[in-house]
Amino acid sequence: MSEISKTELKRRDMIMAALGATLMAETVTTSEPAQARGHFSADDFKYPPSDPKLFAEIDAVLKRTEEIWQAQEWWRLPDEIWDRQDPSPIYVAEELYEVMVGWPVLDKYIFPPKKGLDAFRWGYSKLFVKELAPGVALALYDHWFEIKIKAPGPIGVPRHGFDRVLSIYNKRDDGWRQSLYAQCPLGPDTYVRRMAEKLVKPDFDEFYEDVKARDIQDPRLK
Repeated sequence: MSEISKTELKRRDMIMAALGATLMAETVTTSEPAQARGHFSADDFKYPPSDPKLFAEIDAVLKRTEEIWQAQEWWRLPDEIWDRQDPSPIYVAEELYEVMVGWPVLDKYIFPPKKGLDAFRWGYSKLFVKELAPGVALALYDHWFEIKIKAPGPIGVPRHGFDRVLSIYNKRDDGWRQSLYAQCPLGPDTYVRRMAEKLVKPDFDEFYEDVKARDIQDPRLK
């Protein structure tokens, strides 16, 4: 075996060991009961009910956002989704160190001289809305995306991602308009665990129940 192969194998083993340690640590943490120091399981967090009318109105804006991305007509977003009456819109992008504030920087981000996207799909789920003040609403939701960059080699391979999102909407004469869009990624350890969970096929629960129902007599499984 060449030295390069040995090095690659060692690197792979180190990555797998780190991933295993991360998942084990997260499993231990999330299996513990809720504690004051901030260790909670997913079942400890439940959104309160949203106002049905407000929920339907904000959900309609998000559905239109999804349709715009599905059509690859991203240039419609500033005029149909964002609040152009707000002089200081805010965009917190997960891939940037700095927060974007104001139309000069947002327009440059949304309309760069050369668009680097080959294709982009976007969707959302688990929507919660709350009125902050008359004509001002907050939305929390999960979103996912599939993206292909215009570039040769590995960077041009389609990839998937997911985040939590916090948005603020202002009520205008023509409906609700987005004033803030903030992506809220999970921490690295939590993201790895969640990514591993998402890779499990939807029929796993059915498979698991079938396994439990089997009369397996192998003594090694006792």
